[in-house]
Amino acid sequence: MNFQKIKTDFLIGLARLFVKLPLAVVLKGGGTLGFLTWIIPNKRKKIAARNIELCFPEMSATEQKVLLKKNLVSTGIGFAEMMVAFWSKKEKLANRFEFSGLENLHKALSGNKGCLLLGCHLHPIEITIRGINDAIEKKGHMLARQHNNKVFEKHIDKARRSHCEKTIDKKDIKSVLKSLKGNNPVYYIPDQNFSYQCEYIDFFKQPAATVIGPVRLAQVSKTPVIPWFGFREKNAEGKTCWKIHFHKPLDYFQDKDIQASLTKMNQLFEQQIRTHPEQYLWVHRRFKNHPKGKNYLYKDL
Repeated sequence: MNFQKIKTDFLIGLARLFVKLPLAVVLKGGGTLGFLTWIIPNKRKKIAARNIELCFPEMSATEQKVLLKKNLVSTGIGFAEMMVAFWSKKEKLANRFEFSGLENLHKALSGNKGCLLLGCHLHPIEITIRGINDAIEKKGHMLARQHNNKVFEKHIDKARRSHCEKTIDKKDIKSVLKSLKGNNPVYYIPDQNFSYQCEYIDFFKQPAATVIGPVRLAQVSKTPVIPWFGFREKNAEGKTCWKIHFHKPLDYFQDKDIQASLTKMNQLFEQQIRTHPEQYLWVHRRFKNHPKGKNYLYKDL
């Protein structure tokens, strides 16, 4: 008997039942879960606190503490948003997405070279990707990291493929190039810590191991790179909605100076994160790999 499979299947079943509740209740439940991570000591809270301390030195200790609390609550809401994205019916999300700059995506695809949809790990990432795929004719393909729990990964991959035409392992560059050649948009979210094929590029003035893949893919495929960002906000009726903006293509990804391109990419991410800093994935050890040694900035947590 595979206990891990039984446990995982049971938890997935509970999640699928949970998202049948009204959307406001589901999101409130996520916020409550996030609040519990604020009041109960845990490692992720310590990691988020350290990241906020490093990245917002201009804030007072009180301001950093307020941001930490907001971030952990938002992390819980993001977890609920993920479940909604995976297992809710389309009707539950009707009229909850507001788009701007969508013409930039359509124009990029008109060149028949696909496009890289470049984003960062904001809490609403899964639900905004679903919102985009539900709104466009040619569904995006999604680069994703394989989860260590293979049973869980099977559930998640199936859920993503219900609105993404295809999911691609983040190391499978051949499949990415094939998707771009087929004129598909490919979601690429490269702002996590990397230990291979990366450069140390400043992110909030901290050296961050930054993958060079987006630049190399853009140069090899000659595909447009469209940055996009989706944040959780309130609409005119006071209901939760997600506002998604597509920028114009980044021309600097074709430059030979890879470090300069990655620097501009990280600066763009930082600029966007600063508009809603509570909605970024600060619980991730973004600076795990460090010029002074692995886990240098987190070793005392």
